[in-house]
Parts: sequence; C-alpha cells; structure tokens
Amino acid sequence: MMTYAQLSPVLLVLAGAGSALAQVPDPTRPPDALLAPGPEGGAPVSVDSGVQTVILRPGGKSAAVINGQYIAVGEMFGDKRVIKITESEVVLKSESGRESIKVMPAIEKISTNKKPEGKRVDTGITKR
Repeated sequence: MMTYAQLSPVLLVLAGAGSALAQVPDPTRPPDALLAPGPEGGAPVSVDSGVQTVILRPGGKSAAVINGQYIAVGEMFGDKRVIKITESEVVLKSESGRESIKVMPAIEKISTNKKPEGKRVDTGITKR
C-alpha cells in the first residue's frame, strides 16, 4: 500500500498535468471570425455561416445542415424549397428563382488523379 509520502509526488504531477491541459484551446471550437459577441458582452455565439454539413445518400434523400437547421431535399428552408444537394452546393428554389449556396465558397477543388503535364520524372530505369 502507498504511503502519503509516496502518493504526494504522484498527485502533484497529476495536478500539474490538469492545469496544463486547461490551457490548450478547444480544437472543435469555430474560429473567432465565425463568433460574434454575445448579448451584453457575454460569451460569443455562433454566427449563421451557411451550409455546415452535407449528407449525401445514394438512392435516398440527401440532406444538409444550413445555419444549424437539418433540411432534406424537398423540404422548405424559409420560403425556399431545397431542390438539390451535392457535395459542393445546396440549390434552393423560390418564387423569385433559383439560388445556390456553396458549401466552401472560397475553396477550389483540384483533382489529384491527374498526372502533371509537361513534367518528366527520371527514375533511372530505361525501358526498351
């Protein structure tokens, strides 16, 4: 059985580790740019930021989370109906026409399956 003298250093190490972990920022917290000050200077709250998640279901109803609201194809988002959901956008239709909300508007997708053109890699092996 451990005595108090043996247990003290262990408790000190655990207490120090706990306070060190308290200083690590939460990796799941949204960036400060997406947070607005809360009411009366309170804790920040999330700002509506468009499409947060897209759920694609081949052969089923795809869905998306827009401004924190879960919406499937065919359902209404405000006065607009969700008519199409892809991996890059959500298409809405209203009386005034169609509207597209991009999932990540500032990011351009580039295929990595293509080999770079014009570049030749010398492997040192000669094929005959």
